[in-house]
Amino acid sequence: MSAPKFWYAPTPTLAAWALWPLAMAYGAGANLHGKLRARKPYYAAVPVISIGNLVVGGAGKTPVAQWLATHYAARGHQVAIVSRGYGGQSVLPMQVNPRFHTAAEVGDEPLALATHFQSNTTAAISVWVGRKRPAVVRRAEQAGATLIILDDGFQRRDVARTVDILVLNGAQASAWGNGLPMPAGPLREFINNRTRAHFAVVLNEPAQTPLPYYGLPAYRLTTQPAAESITPLRGKPLVAFAGLAHPEKFMHTLVQQGLKLSAAIAFPDHHPYTQANLIYLRQRANEAKGILVTTEKDAVKLPQGFAHVVPLTLSGIARADLLTELDDRLALA
Repeated sequence: MSAPKFWYAPTPTLAAWALWPLAMAYGAGANLHGKLRARKPYYAAVPVISIGNLVVGGAGKTPVAQWLATHYAARGHQVAIVSRGYGGQSVLPMQVNPRFHTAAEVGDEPLALATHFQSNTTAAISVWVGRKRPAVVRRAEQAGATLIILDDGFQRRDVARTVDILVLNGAQASAWGNGLPMPAGPLREFINNRTRAHFAVVLNEPAQTPLPYYGLPAYRLTTQPAAESITPLRGKPLVAFAGLAHPEKFMHTLVQQGLKLSAAIAFPDHHPYTQANLIYLRQRANEAKGILVTTEKDAVKLPQGFAHVVPLTLSGIARADLLTELDDRLALA
């Protein structure tokens, strides 16, 4: 299900104002829930980086988590990415193993992360899931983690964090939408709560424009496809598909690389692909005489080799400054 258009209007519309009382109740409930979780948080014995966002849906947390995990693993750390495992059935703390686990068991995003690191032979990075974050973090520490990355951790305040990072979608007209909590707007909590974060990572803000004021320090970065995944696709008709919160971002990224899209097919976020979906996608590819292309997150729910996978990487001159600030806060420099 896509977000209502009025969520991202420049100012609240009549539809948003009609839902304002519910939004205030939702925001108040989120505040209370957060404060209760934060009363007795679990303090890990190792540094903790939380990566999250203030809006529902995807903002680009996964590429940021991948990049930071790879960076600190290269510096000698045993990095554990801890996720709730949205859409998965796992309750007890569990290390994700792509050879044994499915997206139905551990969630598509954790499985995609674990598959990414396994394919890149990055043994120093593990991915963990479980219903209760404190228990998962504790288990990751016991397994030897020297740095924890909380995926989607901004609202999960039952684990204390050394650094809180908000990831924002700079490609949208407003990263905060109309500034209201659900159901009147896209926010998970009141917008003033952004000040809990130490800084923001703004993805895909047009480079020629000045970085808007987000109410906290911000670093501008860009997601782009890994070069080796793009080269085989040049000059060929493509049928791109994705089940993301904002699938149009993936399609736009391909077009920006000069690739030819014969079709762009969007599925709901975390979509579990059925046999009928696979037949339909093959038909569309046959009609276009093209290649099926998708994301890492979608690929883990498909038969191996069903589609060409395009991983995303981070670029931008702000990366060095961001890492310097992180090192200062983590005392890892």
